[in-house]
Amino acid sequence: MVLVSDLVDRAELGVRAVLLPAPSAAVTWVVATELLQPASYLEGGELVLTTGLVMADTEAGTWRQYVASLVEAGVAALGLGTGIAFDAVPDDLREACRVGGLNLLEVPLEVSFASISRDVGAMLQAAGPAVGAEGAGDEEILVLQQLTRAAAKDNQSAIMRALASILRGEVSLRDAAGRTVVGPFGPAAPQIDDEVAECIARIRPGGMRGAGAVDLGDMRLVVRPVGMTGEPESYLATVQWETLTRAQALGVDLAWSFLNLIAESSKAFTGWLLQLVGAAAEHLLAGEVVQGLALADQAQDLVRKRLPSPARRLTSGTGGGHQWRVICLEGGGAAVAGLSSALARLLVERRGSPAGEGLLWRTDRDGTRLTILGEAEHVPALLEDDRVAPWAGRMRIGVSGSAGIADLPRAAQQALSVCTGARQVGQAVRWEDSGPPSVTDLLDQDKARAFARARLRGVAEQPELLELLEIYLSEAGAVQRIAERLGVHRNSVAARLVRLRRALGVDIEDAEQRANLWIASYFLKK
Repeated sequence: MVLVSDLVDRAELGVRAVLLPAPSAAVTWVVATELLQPASYLEGGELVLTTGLVMADTEAGTWRQYVASLVEAGVAALGLGTGIAFDAVPDDLREACRVGGLNLLEVPLEVSFASISRDVGAMLQAAGPAVGAEGAGDEEILVLQQLTRAAAKDNQSAIMRALASILRGEVSLRDAAGRTVVGPFGPAAPQIDDEVAECIARIRPGGMRGAGAVDLGDMRLVVRPVGMTGEPESYLATVQWETLTRAQALGVDLAWSFLNLIAESSKAFTGWLLQLVGAAAEHLLAGEVVQGLALADQAQDLVRKRLPSPARRLTSGTGGGHQWRVICLEGGGAAVAGLSSALARLLVERRGSPAGEGLLWRTDRDGTRLTILGEAEHVPALLEDDRVAPWAGRMRIGVSGSAGIADLPRAAQQALSVCTGARQVGQAVRWEDSGPPSVTDLLDQDKARAFARARLRGVAEQPELLELLEIYLSEAGAVQRIAERLGVHRNSVAARLVRLRRALGVDIEDAEQRANLWIASYFLKK
């Protein structure tokens, strides 16, 4: 028999006793759940593990109801994972457990629910079959063992394969648009992509608390958001052909909890990775090679420490002799964010390879432009990668010519120049194919746009004068052609040009001023 006191006494388990009103309560198995009302799935004797995410914004009465339902179900102990929804065990929860006589444990952030489930499962096995006979049945114990073994690998695919086997149905991980990112595993469910996308669109406003189910003839589709904080980046989609048994239902909930924890850990890792690669790219694009390479090495070390590379190269891919290209992509904030996440996954997958070690990027402050630095020979394949292409297909793309690492600032100007001039979304424009160079390619793009706003301040909010200026410049001041394009008599053009001169405050017939106005007009539209 395994008692709650045994769990506390086992130092390597990592749990801490908060309240032990019934230390001799027998533990029959472990349930990790983020459900607000899990009691209907419990049989008694369970160690319930939760981060309390759904309770983060609730009142004290909710904790009392939650604990009361666990006591009624005969739960042996409640373990609260701290460091995610709560930094410490809430006083309201502590009081509710005191009143209800429920054992309360704290699970620190560094202790995974998967490790607790694995270790307690081993303790239960060692205690003999009689333990399970009073609580969980054989099927439940098998489900627990199967999922905890999969979770111990800290791998989404392993957990989902195990869940597909338990459900005897299809399991996949989808992005916010309904596209498959992991899987599918298990028996194929035909033509459900549209239904999954519609279900995600319906539940997405609910954030992490949203969930949806759709009956598809003899199939049932269930979609759950994956994660614990922020907006969901992925969704667990399960398809089953039969009514779930109690063991299967608990298996879904346990697998979902494991996926939530992996997603949260991955989010923190990705955040650090994006900061490092962004800072490295920033320095390199500013011509600060030493600082940029040092930060790039830190990013690679971070990836290797989390996921050791199969074969680390002896020479760095960011060395001085390599040729680089810069890719500039402009589009909506969602496309930029999605592409940045896809690049992070790509960097992890390519760790230790030349393509992975020569990949850096940064997102501009307004979130609508992303600049990628990559080794020249790998850039074409990068844009065609299945993870990159769906996001890049929604953006304007400019690709610089080849450049040494010290010339990356110039290459970035090239990429930005051809990107802003690109007319077709999703079609990469290469610097080499963009035609003869222009004086605009020599200018700092941000400074040029600021110059344009200042120089054309007098006409920017007057569409008719701005149109007149553009026509005047394109027709080199020829009055007759200006009149024809405006659809007016040539005599009226002179009066309009007087208004234009006054609004601009310069002599528009002066060659230098006309050049300045042309450049300002060009960048005002960028």
